[in-house]
Amino acid sequence: MNSRISDLRADLRGLFTGKRTIGDSTLPPIVFVVMNAWQGLGAAVAAALVVGGLLTVVRLWRGGSLSYALGGIGVVAVAVVFALRSGRAEGYFLPGILSNSGYAVAGIVSVAARRPVLVFVSWFVRRWPLGWYWRDDVRPAYTAVTWIWIAYWASRAVVQWLLFIDGRTELLGAVRVISGLPVGIPLVVVSYIYGNRTLHRLGGPSVAEYRKGAAPPFSEQQRGF
Repeated sequence: MNSRISDLRADLRGLFTGKRTIGDSTLPPIVFVVMNAWQGLGAAVAAALVVGGLLTVVRLWRGGSLSYALGGIGVVAVAVVFALRSGRAEGYFLPGILSNSGYAVAGIVSVAARRPVLVFVSWFVRRWPLGWYWRDDVRPAYTAVTWIWIAYWASRAVVQWLLFIDGRTELLGAVRVISGLPVGIPLVVVSYIYGNRTLHRLGGPSVAEYRKGAAPPFSEQQRGF
């Protein structure tokens, strides 16, 4: 139990100290909405770019890679372009709506192909053998958790799209922020706990047993997801 809690803490810590933290995705839209309500679209665009630029400088100063640093400001820049091209403040949030829609579609396709997207997320972090993930007594756990995230991405896209159509910029910004950090962190916790318990229920081998080519009965995956 203690090892699982330690793993979960490490995963959550990455949201605050990783290559791209929660501040990168929450601060620019908050600043954009506040400045748009106060000074208009032009000031909101400028403020979002300044905040994005400052976050990039901080990331580089803390030793982050150039690609992640440029990626952070790039996301803000794309959102700003959408807002300016449309002439509507809510256009700033259109890239996020499109990306969430894309994530949901990609998730559904990955499940249909029996290659759930959460496998690749876990593999990127854990670097466990891909062959272990594709086992019939392992893969279903990642399929189940992928469906949870598909529902999250789809609902986020639909709600924000309806607000976008109505031009509810302030409410759109609030939903964007609330559905990000406050919902995302509990969802990570639920995904980890549910996924790990499902792995135990499936009775497959641990990663160590898989690497050793152990035969059943297995001790089951004891930690991580």
